[in-house]
Amino acid sequence: MYLKKTSILLIAIFACTTAFSQIKSINQISTEAKSQVEQISVDELKMKNDLEDKFLLIDVRTEKEFLAAHIEGAIWIPRGKLEFIIQSFTKNPESEIILYCRTGTRSALSVTALNNIGYERVKYLDDGFKKWVEDGNSVFNMHGEIKVVNFEKKEKE
Repeated sequence: MYLKKTSILLIAIFACTTAFSQIKSINQISTEAKSQVEQISVDELKMKNDLEDKFLLIDVRTEKEFLAAHIEGAIWIPRGKLEFIIQSFTKNPESEIILYCRTGTRSALSVTALNNIGYERVKYLDDGFKKWVEDGNSVFNMHGEIKVVNFEKKEKE
């Protein structure tokens, strides 16, 4: 009887450990997503903005994040609704679309989603909104332009 209970317990523990070992970490999900899709750097996006290139810039963060501050010209479509709302902005599968979130993970996952429904020219902003702000670029909210100053960086210069 003791041997039977021990065997059942060991089988249960093995089954649970095997199941959990197959779940990817957040780091793995992020790395995998980013490695499978195209990206654009902050400098490249800034240049596209300066040249007034035609593209759709989409913020896939939460509404609160978007309202707090976003990149000029961005439209807000939350990641969870992107596939359902995108066609109200463009039905052209060759439209250039650039997505961003805070660090790039949600937007990289969103690129995959748009690629899967037929959009061909979709990229995500590498290192996301966080890098955009760290590099000293302006952001906007309902009050207008906000210039973020990184005092730690200024003191080192």
